[in-house]
Amino acid sequence: MACSGTERPSEPPSPTPTPLAVRAPAADPLTAVIAEHWRTAGVEPVGEVDDPGFLRRASLDLVGRIPTLEELDRFAADPRPDRRAVVVDALLASDEFAAHWSELLTDTLLEGTSDRPRLRQALQDWLRDQLRARAGWDEIVTDLVTAQGSEDAGAAAFLAAHGRGNQVEALTGQTARAFLGLQLQCAQCHDDPDGRFTQPEFYGLAAYYARTKVRLENVDGARVPKIVDRRRGEMHLPTEHDAPGDRSGPRVAPGFPGLHATPREDETRRDALARGLVTSALLPRAAVNHAWARLFGRGIVEPWDDLGAPVGTEHPPLLTWLADDFVAHDHDLRHLVRRIVLSPAYQRRAEGPEPGGPDAKARQQAFAQAAVRPLPASPLLRSLLVATGLDDVHGRAFAKGVDRRRQQLRRDYAQAFDDDEGAAIDDFGGNVPQALLLLNGELTNQAVGASAGALQLLLRTEPDPSVRIDALARRIYGRPASPAQQRALRSFLDERGHDRAAYEDAMHAMLLSSEFLTNH
Repeated sequence: MACSGTERPSEPPSPTPTPLAVRAPAADPLTAVIAEHWRTAGVEPVGEVDDPGFLRRASLDLVGRIPTLEELDRFAADPRPDRRAVVVDALLASDEFAAHWSELLTDTLLEGTSDRPRLRQALQDWLRDQLRARAGWDEIVTDLVTAQGSEDAGAAAFLAAHGRGNQVEALTGQTARAFLGLQLQCAQCHDDPDGRFTQPEFYGLAAYYARTKVRLENVDGARVPKIVDRRRGEMHLPTEHDAPGDRSGPRVAPGFPGLHATPREDETRRDALARGLVTSALLPRAAVNHAWARLFGRGIVEPWDDLGAPVGTEHPPLLTWLADDFVAHDHDLRHLVRRIVLSPAYQRRAEGPEPGGPDAKARQQAFAQAAVRPLPASPLLRSLLVATGLDDVHGRAFAKGVDRRRQQLRRDYAQAFDDDEGAAIDDFGGNVPQALLLLNGELTNQAVGASAGALQLLLRTEPDPSVRIDALARRIYGRPASPAQQRALRSFLDERGHDRAAYEDAMHAMLLSSEFLTNH
């Protein structure tokens, strides 16, 4: 069948793109910055994605699921030329945005740690509340780095996950990665081979945590992190004679290039570190590059967490402009995401004149053509609920089962795909084989065959096979079936006698198609 397996189903020709000026006026300075980015890269952008494609992409990226039928209908009926901005604002204002992006941020912040469900959930819940309250990223970073005691269990989860057992190197590496976009890991043992930073600089950053102690205490039957700062404690360089984890070399004072964070008499070292982080030029650039990578599949600087050296690195003007705009708008993550999603770069089609050719790769790398990205586990499972209609009926119990399955998948992925360096398996890197493993199972069979699901309701209320096929395609793909899909599915159903099992198999095949399994 044309829609089964991982082949991309054929699609109807894209309509003539709406002129770029309607979506992003020439007066918008970001439009000019992106145009210059394309010119510098020597690429011509492809046309604009159509409205259904934009809604599906934005829904997956902002709230972690495909759009519902009601959302599709409402968007299609909106006559306003700024309807894309209207729907993006609605998605950003929803609790689903806070829930989805708190999960993404938790994945990034806890990368490299073993799976501790209580800590993960505490941090995710806390981040969701911060996003709901529109706390700035600078405020969030300050709270994460300076968390004290056990009353701030959510904020303290970052320190607890990385610093437990006084593993200050791991905490230092993740602080540099998540907040400054720097990969300092190798400097634990030696100077960076490219000369970007030295081992003493790594331990200078670690010295801000030298007096921090992380304990887990029992509070009302739960293990809650307690973070304390001791009055004394220094950081020393390791020597070649030290056992793993020991550091007997010269003392290193707290400090790091580009951070103006000399501890004052009235503050802890972590207070000084937070002050230095939120005034660093790298903090907004790392935040922009991380958000961009989440929305495009790759950073403006790739990888997103390797911006180069602490000072003196020249970054692309597109990254610099967005970082300056982010700071000017109080480090507001919603504003940043809105800027990116409504930009000309985000609104390009995934289809180009020569699929898979070298020019297509160049356009994708310059963000002049959208990349096709496999759906990570969580958006895939949430989209399964929407596509099968089980978000509308007995959804609470089913959703709990989905969440348990997602947590198990996280552990399965970590066991199956983790490497010797302990790199985390987070939701950044979904792939089609993992998605097929996920969907070829009891969960999907239950969703497709549920007596109260969308398919069974459709079979009871609509006799016309062509209308049934279009209805399923709208639920699963966000658009009616293409002529090729209509022919292939109609032929399959004719062979099977149009019984319930035939439609269940057809729907299952559509859910296994690359059009459903990817964000495009």
